[in-house]
Amino acid sequence: MKALFVFLAIVAVLSIGCNNATKSSENIEGTYVTHFQNEFNITDDTLIISSIKSSDNSYDVKRQTGFNKIRNGQQLPKEFKVAKWVSSYNSDKQLLQETDLGRQISILPGTHKLKLGASEYTKVK
Repeated sequence: MKALFVFLAIVAVLSIGCNNATKSSENIEGTYVTHFQNEFNITDDTLIISSIKSSDNSYDVKRQTGFNKIRNGQQLPKEFKVAKWVSSYNSDKQLLQETDLGRQISILPGTHKLKLGASEYTKVK
């Protein structure tokens, strides 16, 4: 009886650990947005993060940026940029890290937000 209880306790602990690992990776995937403006531009920025199915900790990151330059007080037509890269998730530091250009995305746990540089993005889906 005592052995059965110990076995069930071990199974419970392992299943909780597996669920937490799954939840952290599910929380990373999604679409994140931010908006900012200053005297020189108005910017809408989107990050789309999706896991690479062949790997446990690698993610595709697609950044879509739309911006209007402001020159002499006049808003110019909207311009667009798209960048794509692959990042590895470091669970200890809660970072998505890209090695070629050194980009790091900080995951803010429990907030549905992340940071790329000084910009904070909010998860929308």
